[in-house]
This record gives sequence, C-alpha cells and structure tokens, in this order.
Amino acid sequence: MADTEMNEREASPAPSDTPAPSPSLYIKNLNEKIKLEVLKKSLKALFGQYGEVLNIVAHGNIRMRGQAFVIFEEKDIAAKAMSEVQGFPLYGKPMVIQFSKNKSDIHAQKDGTYEEHHNERLAKKEMFAHEFNHKKRQAKLAVKRKEQQQQALELQQQQMAQHAQYSQYPGQAPQSGAPVPTIGGVPGVPMVPMVPDEYLPRNSILFLQNLPHDIPEAQLVSLFQQYPGFKEVRTVPGKSGIAFVEYDNEYYSAAAKTALAEYQIGPDHKMKVTFARK
Repeated sequence: MADTEMNEREASPAPSDTPAPSPSLYIKNLNEKIKLEVLKKSLKALFGQYGEVLNIVAHGNIRMRGQAFVIFEEKDIAAKAMSEVQGFPLYGKPMVIQFSKNKSDIHAQKDGTYEEHHNERLAKKEMFAHEFNHKKRQAKLAVKRKEQQQQALELQQQQMAQHAQYSQYPGQAPQSGAPVPTIGGVPGVPMVPMVPDEYLPRNSILFLQNLPHDIPEAQLVSLFQQYPGFKEVRTVPGKSGIAFVEYDNEYYSAAAKTALAEYQIGPDHKMKVTFARK
C-alpha cells in the first residue's frame, strides 16, 4: 500500500540532531519545475538500482515542493543509496539526502504500529496548522499595527505643519478656545478640521513640504523668484523640511504652485507645494 503522506516538517538536522539510520530517505533541493509524476519516475529509476523501492512520496503543495521521500525495505540499502547518490545533479540540481526522521506508513503497517503512527502524525499536523495560523495572525496584526502607527505619524506631521503655519502667520490662527490636545507626546498643536491640501482655497502664500533638511534658503529664493509677484521665502526656526513663499497676490502664487508642484528639489525629495491654510 502506498504511503498517504509523510511528515511535512522534515528539516535539515543540526549536527547534534542527525536522524538515525532509516529505510526511508528524505531528499531536498529537487527541481521544482519538473512535473510530479516525471520526478517520481526518475527517482524510482535512480534509486531502484540499489534495491526495491517500496514507494516514492512527493507532494505538489508549496511546503513540499522540491522535496520527496524514497522508501526502501531495509536500512542498509537506504544507507548505501544515500552515500552514493548524495549530490547527484538530478535535472540540474544536486540532491541533498538524509535519513527521514519519521517512519513511513508502509513500515508502520509492517511492524503493527500503524494506528499509533497515524494518530501521532495527525497530532503533529494539527499542531503545525495551529502554529502556522498563529504566526499568520501575528503577521496580520503586525501589519495592522504598522499601518496604524503610520497613520498616527502622518496625522501628527499634518498637525505640526498646520501649527507651524499658524506660528508663522499668527493672523491665521484658530479662534481661542479651540481644543489643544496632545498628539504623540507633542502638546500645544491646535486641533482644527483638516481640509485636504488639494482642496485648500487660493492664498498668496504657498506652503512647501518635503524639503531637504539642509536646503539653503537662497536656493528656494532662486527657484521661486523666477515667477512674477515673488516677495519672499520664509523658513520656520526649528522646523526643517518646510517653508513658506509669499507672492503679491493669489494669482501669482497659483502660477508658481502649478509650475513647481512635485518639483524634484533633491535626489530623494519631491517638493510638495500647496496653498497655505487661511
């Protein structure tokens, strides 16, 4: 009777955990592009030179691709085959062979321990599925936590950028009494409704983001003064990566904004240009 399954958790043993001699061989590094039936026939022909091959076990699922079990009658035959076939380049890939750590169904049936062997294998499979699902859940939770942290960071950066605008232009600050929460341990950032940048009304003042931290103010002046109505560039003390550019009116600022949106201001920095919040 053919084996229905071998343990899918076979792994390369540590030096101190070398599997004991067994009539079953575990083979790795097989060419995954070869069709399963062709691979089985090739393995049977190759290993059949050393003695009767009782079964070849190989599966096409992701965990078992490139692996197979060759089951002999006796340990001595398996040992000789492993010694002489080790490293043989089957379909261009050298085989890695070791004794299987698990008894095959065929040998369990022969020695009368099949029921115990079958139950043990089912328990291992259930444990493996539990561990796999647990790791999968943990990975999903880690991704979700990372997304939440990124969203919180983006909100904090938006609030700090808005606060920088209000600090630079006090006349635009929210009315007194507006809630002032603590965000990410940074107190004093006014919590006002955040209108997406692309929907902000026109303003004679432009707000620049994603600037290189060490960009000289003179470089920004040289870039923006090319457009009519330019008045000045203002950086924010203690705040790197942002700046303001003021024009005579909102029509001049709109022309500069259109021309310089997504401008590559540095090797790793595309400048974001929006109207400043009113």
